[in-house]
Amino acid sequence: MIRFFYSLLVYFLLPFTCFKLIYRGFRQPDYLKHWSERYGFYSASTKKIWGKRKILWIHAVSVGETKAAIPFIKLFLKKYPRHNLLITHGTPTGRVTSIDIKHSRIHRIYLPFDTPDATNRFLNTFKPEIGLLLETELWFNLIHQAFQKSIPLYLVNARLSEKSFQLYKRISLLVKPSLQELTGVLAQTRNDAKRFEALGARNLEVMGNLKFDVGPPRDTNKQSTALKKHLHLKNQLVLLIASSRQDEEEIILQRLLKLQYKNLVTIFVPRHPQRFKEVELMLKKYRASFIKRSDKKIKVKPYQFILGDSMGEMYSYYNLANIALMGGTILPYGGQNLIESMAMNVPVILGPHTYNFHDVSNEAIRTGAGLRIQTLDELEKVLPQMLHSSSQLKMKKACSEMMHSHQGATLRILNKIKPTL
Repeated sequence: MIRFFYSLLVYFLLPFTCFKLIYRGFRQPDYLKHWSERYGFYSASTKKIWGKRKILWIHAVSVGETKAAIPFIKLFLKKYPRHNLLITHGTPTGRVTSIDIKHSRIHRIYLPFDTPDATNRFLNTFKPEIGLLLETELWFNLIHQAFQKSIPLYLVNARLSEKSFQLYKRISLLVKPSLQELTGVLAQTRNDAKRFEALGARNLEVMGNLKFDVGPPRDTNKQSTALKKHLHLKNQLVLLIASSRQDEEEIILQRLLKLQYKNLVTIFVPRHPQRFKEVELMLKKYRASFIKRSDKKIKVKPYQFILGDSMGEMYSYYNLANIALMGGTILPYGGQNLIESMAMNVPVILGPHTYNFHDVSNEAIRTGAGLRIQTLDELEKVLPQMLHSSSQLKMKKACSEMMHSHQGATLRILNKIKPTL
Protein backbone atom coordinates (compact mmCIF):
# COMPACT_ATOMS: atom_id res chain seq x y z
CA MET A 1 0.00 0.00 0.00
CA ILE A 2 2.81 2.42 0.88
CA ARG A 3 4.42 1.86 -2.53
CA PHE A 4 1.06 2.73 -4.15
CA PHE A 5 1.13 6.20 -2.55
CA TYR A 6 4.82 6.53 -3.45
CA SER A 7 3.92 5.78 -7.08
CA LEU A 8 1.14 8.38 -7.01
CA LEU A 9 3.66 10.94 -5.79
CA VAL A 10 6.13 10.03 -8.56
CA TYR A 11 3.40 10.31 -11.21
CA PHE A 12 2.39 13.69 -9.78
CA LEU A 13 5.97 14.94 -9.96
CA LEU A 14 6.66 13.46 -13.41
CA PRO A 15 5.51 16.52 -15.47
CA PHE A 16 7.86 18.71 -13.44
CA THR A 17 10.85 16.60 -14.50
CA CYS A 18 10.67 18.27 -17.92
CA PHE A 19 11.18 21.68 -16.33
CA LYS A 20 13.99 20.32 -14.19
CA LEU A 21 15.79 18.87 -17.23
CA ILE A 22 15.35 22.13 -19.15
CA TYR A 23 16.62 24.17 -16.19
CA ARG A 24 19.69 21.97 -15.84
CA GLY A 25 20.14 22.08 -19.59
CA PHE A 26 20.87 25.83 -19.43
CA ARG A 27 24.05 25.05 -17.49
CA GLN A 28 24.77 21.60 -18.90
CA PRO A 29 23.27 21.11 -22.40
CA ASP A 30 23.60 17.31 -22.26
CA TYR A 31 20.57 17.27 -19.96
CA LEU A 32 18.51 18.14 -23.04
CA LYS A 33 19.45 14.88 -24.79
CA HIS A 34 18.02 11.33 -24.68
CA TRP A 35 14.78 12.27 -22.95
CA SER A 36 12.94 9.20 -24.24
CA GLU A 37 15.23 6.96 -22.16
CA ARG A 38 14.34 8.85 -19.00
CA TYR A 39 10.68 7.93 -19.54
CA GLY A 40 11.30 4.33 -20.54
CA PHE A 41 10.81 4.55 -24.31
CA TYR A 42 13.26 2.92 -26.71
CA SER A 43 13.69 2.65 -30.47
CA ALA A 44 12.64 -0.44 -32.42
CA SER A 45 16.28 -1.16 -33.30
CA THR A 46 17.30 -1.05 -29.62
CA LYS A 47 14.54 -3.50 -28.73
CA LYS A 48 15.46 -5.78 -31.62
CA ILE A 49 19.19 -5.86 -30.92
CA TRP A 50 19.39 -5.70 -27.14
CA GLY A 51 16.21 -7.58 -26.30
CA LYS A 52 17.77 -10.81 -27.54
CA ARG A 53 21.17 -10.58 -25.82
CA LYS A 54 22.39 -12.08 -22.56
CA ILE A 55 22.71 -8.98 -20.41
CA LEU A 56 24.25 -8.03 -17.10
CA TRP A 57 22.85 -4.65 -16.07
CA ILE A 58 24.83 -2.19 -13.92
CA HIS A 59 23.36 1.06 -12.63
CA ALA A 60 26.04 3.67 -11.95
CA VAL A 61 24.25 6.95 -11.35
CA SER A 62 27.14 9.39 -11.83
CA VAL A 63 30.90 9.80 -12.22
CA GLY A 64 32.06 8.21 -8.97
CA GLU A 65 29.96 5.07 -9.35
CA THR A 66 30.94 4.71 -13.02
CA LYS A 67 34.64 4.91 -12.20
CA ALA A 68 34.20 2.42 -9.36
CA ALA A 69 32.59 -0.06 -11.76
CA ILE A 70 35.43 0.03 -14.33
CA PRO A 71 37.55 -2.82 -12.90
CA PHE A 72 34.42 -4.96 -12.59
CA ILE A 73 33.39 -4.14 -16.18
CA LYS A 74 36.78 -5.11 -17.56
CA LEU A 75 36.94 -8.36 -15.60
CA PHE A 76 33.35 -9.30 -16.46
CA LEU A 77 33.85 -8.81 -20.22
CA LYS A 78 36.98 -10.95 -20.05
CA LYS A 79 35.42 -13.75 -17.99
CA TYR A 80 32.06 -13.85 -19.81
CA PRO A 81 32.63 -13.36 -23.55
CA ARG A 82 29.04 -14.35 -24.42
CA HIS A 83 27.44 -11.75 -22.18
CA ASN A 84 26.76 -8.07 -22.81
CA LEU A 85 26.71 -5.11 -20.46
CA LEU A 86 23.92 -2.59 -20.07
CA ILE A 87 25.12 0.40 -18.04
CA THR A 88 22.52 2.91 -16.87
CA HIS A 89 23.20 6.39 -15.52
CA GLY A 90 21.35 9.27 -13.93
CA THR A 91 23.57 12.18 -14.96
CA PRO A 92 25.25 13.29 -18.21
CA THR A 93 28.65 13.38 -16.49
CA GLY A 94 28.20 9.75 -15.48
CA ARG A 95 27.17 8.81 -19.00
CA VAL A 96 30.21 10.44 -20.63
CA THR A 97 32.70 9.19 -18.05
CA SER A 98 35.31 7.21 -19.91
CA ILE A 99 35.51 3.55 -18.99
CA ASP A 100 38.65 3.14 -21.12
CA ILE A 101 36.88 0.49 -23.19
CA LYS A 102 35.37 0.78 -26.64
CA HIS A 103 33.23 -2.31 -26.91
CA SER A 104 30.26 -3.43 -28.98
CA ARG A 105 29.08 -5.48 -26.01
CA ILE A 106 28.43 -2.34 -23.92
CA HIS A 107 25.29 -0.21 -24.18
CA ARG A 108 24.87 2.97 -22.09
CA ILE A 109 21.56 4.73 -21.42
CA TYR A 110 19.73 6.71 -18.74
CA LEU A 111 17.74 4.84 -16.12
CA PRO A 112 14.07 5.83 -16.41
CA PHE A 113 12.23 7.74 -13.72
CA ASP A 114 10.83 5.40 -11.08
CA THR A 115 7.24 4.95 -12.25
CA PRO A 116 5.78 1.43 -12.54
CA ASP A 117 5.15 1.91 -16.27
CA ALA A 118 8.62 3.23 -17.15
CA THR A 119 10.49 0.64 -15.11
CA ASN A 120 8.32 -2.11 -16.55
CA ARG A 121 9.11 -0.99 -20.12
CA PHE A 122 12.81 -0.80 -19.25
CA LEU A 123 12.98 -4.34 -17.86
CA ASN A 124 10.79 -5.79 -20.62
CA THR A 125 12.98 -4.21 -23.32
CA PHE A 126 16.37 -5.34 -22.04
CA LYS A 127 15.42 -8.44 -20.00
CA PRO A 128 18.65 -8.49 -17.94
CA GLU A 129 19.71 -11.78 -16.42
CA ILE A 130 20.94 -9.94 -13.35
CA GLY A 131 21.14 -6.35 -12.14
CA LEU A 132 23.64 -4.52 -9.94
CA LEU A 133 22.75 -1.20 -8.29
CA LEU A 134 25.84 0.65 -7.10
CA GLU A 135 26.14 2.20 -3.64
CA THR A 136 22.86 3.73 -2.39
CA GLU A 137 20.51 3.58 -5.37
CA LEU A 138 17.17 2.46 -3.94
CA TRP A 139 14.43 2.89 -6.56
CA PHE A 140 11.37 1.29 -5.02
CA ASN A 141 9.29 0.54 -8.13
CA LEU A 142 12.33 -0.64 -10.06
CA ILE A 143 13.29 -3.07 -7.30
CA HIS A 144 9.71 -4.35 -7.01
CA GLN A 145 9.38 -4.84 -10.79
CA ALA A 146 12.66 -6.80 -10.89
CA PHE A 147 11.48 -8.93 -7.97
CA GLN A 148 8.17 -9.70 -9.70
CA LYS A 149 10.00 -10.69 -12.89
CA SER A 150 12.43 -12.91 -10.93
CA ILE A 151 15.44 -10.85 -12.02
CA PRO A 152 18.20 -11.18 -9.38
CA LEU A 153 19.06 -7.68 -8.19
CA TYR A 154 21.97 -6.82 -5.88
CA LEU A 155 22.94 -3.61 -4.16
CA VAL A 156 26.72 -3.70 -4.58
CA ASN A 157 29.49 -1.54 -3.18
CA ALA A 158 26.67 -0.62 -0.83
CA ARG A 159 27.27 2.25 1.54
CA LEU A 160 24.95 4.07 3.91
CA SER A 161 26.11 7.12 5.86
CA GLU A 162 24.65 7.88 9.26
CA LYS A 163 22.85 10.86 7.71
CA SER A 164 21.21 8.69 5.01
CA PHE A 165 20.43 6.01 7.59
CA GLN A 166 18.47 8.49 9.69
CA LEU A 167 16.58 9.65 6.59
CA TYR A 168 15.69 6.11 5.52
CA LYS A 169 14.51 5.27 9.04
CA ARG A 170 11.78 7.88 8.60
CA ILE A 171 10.45 6.07 5.53
CA SER A 172 11.18 2.54 6.76
CA LEU A 173 7.74 1.30 5.65
CA LEU A 174 8.90 1.93 2.08
CA VAL A 175 12.57 1.05 2.49
CA LYS A 176 12.28 -2.25 4.35
CA PRO A 177 10.17 -4.15 1.76
CA SER A 178 12.45 -2.97 -1.05
CA LEU A 179 15.61 -4.07 0.76
CA GLN A 180 14.02 -7.47 1.38
CA GLU A 181 13.15 -7.83 -2.31
CA LEU A 182 16.83 -7.48 -3.23
CA THR A 183 18.72 -10.72 -3.83
CA GLY A 184 21.53 -9.41 -1.68
CA VAL A 185 23.28 -6.37 -0.23
CA LEU A 186 27.05 -6.45 -0.70
CA ALA A 187 28.31 -3.76 1.66
CA GLN A 188 31.58 -1.86 1.68
CA THR A 189 32.16 -2.03 5.44
CA ARG A 190 30.76 -3.61 8.59
CA ASN A 191 29.29 -0.27 9.63
CA ASP A 192 27.44 -0.02 6.32
CA ALA A 193 26.17 -3.59 6.74
CA LYS A 194 24.92 -2.86 10.27
CA ARG A 195 22.94 0.15 9.07
CA PHE A 196 21.35 -1.81 6.22
CA GLU A 197 20.54 -4.64 8.61
CA ALA A 198 18.86 -2.20 10.99
CA LEU A 199 16.65 -1.10 8.08
CA GLY A 200 15.57 -4.68 7.43
CA ALA A 201 17.97 -5.90 4.74
CA ARG A 202 18.61 -9.63 4.36
CA ASN A 203 21.41 -11.60 2.72
CA LEU A 204 24.07 -9.13 3.80
CA GLU A 205 27.77 -9.60 3.15
CA VAL A 206 30.77 -7.29 3.50
CA MET A 207 32.75 -7.27 0.24
CA GLY A 208 34.92 -4.16 0.54
CA ASN A 209 35.04 -1.09 -1.65
CA LEU A 210 35.32 -1.40 -5.45
CA LYS A 211 37.04 1.98 -5.58
CA PHE A 212 40.21 0.49 -4.08
CA ASP A 213 40.54 -1.64 -7.23
CA VAL A 214 40.42 1.38 -9.55
CA GLY A 215 43.78 2.33 -10.99
CA PRO A 216 44.88 5.24 -13.17
CA PRO A 217 44.63 4.90 -16.97
CA ARG A 218 47.68 3.36 -18.60
CA ASP A 219 48.72 6.63 -20.25
CA THR A 220 48.53 8.72 -17.06
CA ASN A 221 52.29 9.32 -16.81
CA LYS A 222 52.44 10.38 -20.45
CA GLN A 223 49.41 12.64 -20.11
CA SER A 224 50.61 14.26 -16.89
CA THR A 225 54.05 14.91 -18.39
CA ALA A 226 52.39 16.72 -21.30
CA LEU A 227 50.12 18.60 -18.86
CA LYS A 228 53.10 19.66 -16.74
CA LYS A 229 54.84 21.01 -19.82
CA HIS A 230 51.70 22.82 -20.97
CA LEU A 231 51.30 24.49 -17.57
CA HIS A 232 55.01 25.39 -17.37
CA LEU A 233 55.40 23.62 -14.04
CA LYS A 234 58.98 22.86 -13.07
CA ASN A 235 60.13 22.54 -9.48
CA GLN A 236 57.16 24.10 -7.73
CA LEU A 237 55.30 22.37 -4.94
CA VAL A 238 51.71 21.64 -5.98
CA LEU A 239 48.58 21.69 -3.82
CA LEU A 240 45.52 20.19 -5.53
CA ILE A 241 42.07 21.34 -4.44
CA ALA A 242 40.28 18.23 -5.66
CA SER A 243 36.57 18.17 -6.58
CA SER A 244 35.74 21.40 -4.78
CA ARG A 245 32.10 22.37 -4.27
CA GLN A 246 30.04 25.56 -4.28
CA ASP A 247 31.58 28.34 -2.10
CA GLU A 248 34.55 26.22 -1.03
CA GLU A 249 36.94 27.69 -3.60
CA GLU A 250 36.43 31.23 -2.32
CA ILE A 251 37.12 30.55 1.34
CA ILE A 252 40.13 28.37 0.44
CA LEU A 253 41.48 31.09 -1.86
CA GLN A 254 41.06 33.74 0.83
CA ARG A 255 43.16 31.67 3.22
CA LEU A 256 45.87 30.81 0.69
CA LEU A 257 46.27 34.45 -0.36
CA LYS A 258 47.03 35.32 3.26
CA LEU A 259 49.61 32.55 3.62
CA GLN A 260 51.79 33.61 0.67
CA TYR A 261 53.57 30.25 0.74
CA LYS A 262 56.68 30.47 -1.44
CA ASN A 263 57.13 28.13 -4.40
CA LEU A 264 53.59 26.74 -4.03
CA VAL A 265 51.15 26.46 -6.93
CA THR A 266 47.52 25.59 -6.19
CA ILE A 267 45.30 23.83 -8.74
CA PHE A 268 41.54 24.22 -8.36
CA VAL A 269 39.51 21.43 -9.98
CA PRO A 270 35.79 22.03 -9.32
CA ARG A 271 33.62 18.94 -8.88
CA HIS A 272 31.10 20.04 -11.52
CA PRO A 273 32.24 21.28 -14.95
CA GLN A 274 29.36 23.75 -15.21
CA ARG A 275 31.07 25.72 -12.42
CA PHE A 276 34.36 26.30 -14.27
CA LYS A 277 33.32 29.79 -15.37
CA GLU A 278 32.10 30.66 -11.89
CA VAL A 279 35.46 29.76 -10.35
CA GLU A 280 37.30 31.68 -13.07
CA LEU A 281 35.30 34.82 -12.23
CA MET A 282 36.05 34.26 -8.55
CA LEU A 283 39.82 34.16 -9.24
CA LYS A 284 39.53 37.37 -11.25
CA LYS A 285 37.53 39.02 -8.48
CA TYR A 286 40.42 38.52 -6.05
CA ARG A 287 42.97 39.52 -8.70
CA ALA A 288 44.78 36.23 -8.20
CA SER A 289 47.58 35.40 -10.59
CA PHE A 290 46.28 32.32 -12.41
CA ILE A 291 46.18 30.39 -15.67
CA LYS A 292 43.60 28.01 -17.09
CA ARG A 293 44.14 24.45 -18.26
CA SER A 294 41.96 25.19 -21.28
CA ASP A 295 44.21 28.01 -22.53
CA LYS A 296 45.78 26.88 -25.79
CA LYS A 297 48.98 28.84 -25.25
CA ILE A 298 50.21 29.78 -21.80
CA LYS A 299 52.82 32.49 -21.35
CA VAL A 300 55.86 31.68 -19.25
CA LYS A 301 55.26 33.90 -16.23
CA PRO A 302 54.96 33.49 -12.46
CA TYR A 303 51.51 32.49 -11.18
CA GLN A 304 50.04 31.12 -7.97
CA PHE A 305 46.94 29.33 -9.17
CA ILE A 306 45.72 27.05 -11.95
CA LEU A 307 42.08 26.49 -12.85
CA GLY A 308 41.73 22.86 -13.89
CA ASP A 309 38.84 23.43 -16.27
CA SER A 310 38.99 20.07 -18.04
CA MET A 311 37.25 16.71 -17.86
CA GLY A 312 38.84 13.28 -17.59
CA GLU A 313 42.23 14.44 -16.33
CA MET A 314 41.86 13.99 -12.58
CA TYR A 315 44.56 11.33 -12.36
CA SER A 316 46.96 13.61 -14.27
CA TYR A 317 46.25 16.43 -11.80
CA TYR A 318 46.95 14.05 -8.92
CA ASN A 319 50.18 13.00 -10.60
CA LEU A 320 51.33 16.63 -10.52
CA ALA A 321 50.37 17.16 -6.88
CA ASN A 322 52.37 16.85 -3.70
CA ILE A 323 49.27 16.94 -1.51
CA ALA A 324 45.53 17.20 -2.08
CA LEU A 325 42.85 19.05 -0.15
CA MET A 326 39.62 17.12 -0.67
CA GLY A 327 36.64 19.13 -1.81
CA GLY A 328 33.28 18.67 -0.15
CA THR A 329 34.94 18.35 3.27
CA ILE A 330 35.40 22.03 4.13
CA LEU A 331 31.69 22.85 3.90
CA PRO A 332 29.03 20.26 4.88
CA TYR A 333 28.78 18.35 1.58
CA GLY A 334 29.96 15.06 3.07
CA GLY A 335 33.22 14.81 1.17
CA GLN A 336 34.46 13.39 -2.11
CA ASN A 337 36.33 10.23 -3.03
CA LEU A 338 39.80 10.35 -1.46
CA ILE A 339 40.74 6.89 -2.74
CA GLU A 340 41.79 8.28 -6.15
CA SER A 341 44.29 10.51 -4.38
CA MET A 342 45.72 7.62 -2.38
CA ALA A 343 45.88 5.47 -5.52
CA MET A 344 48.32 8.06 -6.86
CA ASN A 345 50.20 8.09 -3.51
CA VAL A 346 49.12 11.68 -2.84
CA PRO A 347 48.46 12.40 0.88
CA VAL A 348 45.18 14.13 1.66
CA ILE A 349 44.00 16.99 3.83
CA LEU A 350 40.41 16.50 4.99
CA GLY A 351 38.05 19.02 6.47
CA PRO A 352 35.52 18.18 9.19
CA HIS A 353 32.74 16.98 6.83
CA THR A 354 33.46 13.45 5.61
CA TYR A 355 30.27 11.55 6.40
CA ASN A 356 29.95 10.17 2.84
CA PHE A 357 33.38 8.54 3.23
CA HIS A 358 33.43 8.13 6.99
CA ASP A 359 35.32 4.85 7.38
CA VAL A 360 37.86 5.49 4.59
CA SER A 361 38.57 9.00 5.89
CA ASN A 362 39.09 7.83 9.46
CA GLU A 363 41.39 5.02 8.36
CA ALA A 364 43.44 7.39 6.17
CA ILE A 365 43.97 9.62 9.20
CA ARG A 366 44.70 6.69 11.51
CA THR A 367 47.29 5.15 9.16
CA GLY A 368 48.99 8.46 8.36
CA ALA A 369 47.82 8.75 4.74
CA GLY A 370 45.97 11.96 5.56
CA LEU A 371 45.40 14.72 8.09
CA ARG A 372 42.17 16.33 9.24
CA ILE A 373 41.68 20.03 9.86
CA GLN A 374 38.69 21.59 11.57
CA THR A 375 39.18 25.05 10.07
CA LEU A 376 41.20 26.49 7.20
CA ASP A 377 43.26 28.46 9.72
CA GLU A 378 45.09 25.20 10.40
CA LEU A 379 46.53 25.21 6.86
CA GLU A 380 49.27 27.56 8.08
CA LYS A 381 50.61 24.75 10.25
CA VAL A 382 49.60 21.71 8.18
CA LEU A 383 50.96 22.78 4.77
CA PRO A 384 54.63 23.17 5.78
CA GLN A 385 54.42 19.93 7.73
CA MET A 386 52.98 17.92 4.83
CA LEU A 387 55.17 19.51 2.17
CA HIS A 388 58.36 18.57 4.01
CA SER A 389 60.10 15.82 2.05
CA SER A 390 60.47 13.33 4.93
CA SER A 391 56.80 13.71 5.93
CA GLN A 392 55.71 13.25 2.34
CA LEU A 393 57.66 10.02 1.93
CA LYS A 394 56.10 8.61 5.08
CA MET A 395 52.57 9.60 4.05
CA LYS A 396 53.00 8.32 0.49
CA LYS A 397 54.03 4.94 1.91
CA ALA A 398 50.93 4.94 4.12
CA CYS A 399 48.76 5.64 1.04
CA SER A 400 50.28 2.69 -0.82
CA GLU A 401 49.90 0.30 2.12
CA MET A 402 46.28 1.28 2.71
CA MET A 403 45.41 0.79 -0.97
CA HIS A 404 46.94 -2.68 -1.10
CA SER A 405 45.24 -3.80 2.12
CA HIS A 406 41.76 -3.10 0.72
CA GLN A 407 41.94 -4.41 -2.83
CA GLY A 408 40.01 -7.44 -4.11
CA ALA A 409 36.33 -6.39 -3.91
CA THR A 410 35.93 -6.74 -7.69
CA LEU A 411 36.75 -10.45 -7.72
CA ARG A 412 34.74 -11.15 -4.56
CA ILE A 413 31.61 -9.55 -6.04
CA LEU A 414 32.02 -11.35 -9.38
CA ASN A 415 32.41 -14.68 -7.58
CA LYS A 416 29.28 -13.94 -5.53
CA ILE A 417 27.04 -13.37 -8.57
CA LYS A 418 28.66 -16.15 -10.64
CA PRO A 419 25.97 -18.79 -9.84
CA THR A 420 23.25 -16.57 -11.34
CA LEU A 421 25.02 -16.02 -14.68
